[in-house]
Amino acid sequence: MSCTSRPVTLSSTCETLLSKCEIPIIDLEHVGTERCPQKAVVKQVAVKLVQALSEKGLALLVNHGIPDHKLKAVYRAMDGFCELPEEARAKYERRSPSNHGYVKPGAERSSPTAAAAAAAAAAAAAVAEEEEEVAAAAGAAARHSFDVTGEDKPLPDQQVPGFGSAVQQLATDLKQLTTMLLTALAVGLEQTPDFLLSKHTKLLEPGNQSSMRLVYYPALGLPEAGLPACASHCDYGTFTLLAQDCEGGLEVQMPHGERWGRVGHLPGAILVNSGDILSCWTNGALPALKHRLVVPELCGRGRHSIAFFVHPDSNVTIEPFEAKVTKANQEAAPCRLEKKKKGVLTAYQHLQRRFRETYAS
Repeated sequence: MSCTSRPVTLSSTCETLLSKCEIPIIDLEHVGTERCPQKAVVKQVAVKLVQALSEKGLALLVNHGIPDHKLKAVYRAMDGFCELPEEARAKYERRSPSNHGYVKPGAERSSPTAAAAAAAAAAAAAVAEEEEEVAAAAGAAARHSFDVTGEDKPLPDQQVPGFGSAVQQLATDLKQLTTMLLTALAVGLEQTPDFLLSKHTKLLEPGNQSSMRLVYYPALGLPEAGLPACASHCDYGTFTLLAQDCEGGLEVQMPHGERWGRVGHLPGAILVNSGDILSCWTNGALPALKHRLVVPELCGRGRHSIAFFVHPDSNVTIEPFEAKVTKANQEAAPCRLEKKKKGVLTAYQHLQRRFRETYAS
């Protein structure tokens, strides 16, 4: 289960979006700090970030300031937790209505929203979705995850020494990166620099549903390459920061198209992708990225990832604002989060609805 074993080199036949230069790479070096931002650099990042999310739905961030040893420390902490006996892990299982804690294999299912399902009502599309859900059970049956939130809930430090310290150090760095990205996004959307920050004042604190998810997929032996391990879905929040090891398997669907592509691995990079709420706020100009996880061609080991799901404060309403995004030959997409004839949702209401869809029995 170790995350420090020698990387496997992908075969030359495994073409990725990265190898084809189809994923924007944004350099955050010299961007400054929260207290002392370099405004000219932030402006450059803002333009590139909005362009990347509007055209591709994602970007890879380099020189982001989060050292690799902090990521590996969290990978090792999650390894240690997964090696605990089942009864020890069960003490930390996530209990509704809390979003904090361990999600055991098979407890979670990724599914499209009701709006997306309605849009895909054609029989052929429905059959395709159903087949993908069945195939994804193979991966979901093995997936371990641990969600860390702003709730005052225990972490398994007693059973896994250093678990909490590793998680908290990385969480601090991810919050700082998020703050910079929220500022850049606001600038890129021609709002005041604190426009989005004012909607995300309590990251990983009570009153905000942001979370950091640690995920481990055990090695599956020799399954069929390309088999879905996590069904296609869009993330629920503003955006997601994703760090992953070299095992690969993440695929994305290009916005405004049907083509799926393997992302590929760029050592040290953190991926950012847009979510449902950002799509709604911008009236579809920054569409939520549909993505999935498939079994990679060379899959002899487990796979680690860390996702930081960024959400607005729970009382923030989710309705479009006047986002300035210049895109050629494209009409604004409808907001998927609008509640017909019943007013708008708050961030908390939206997330609870999506969790009910995901964890429905």
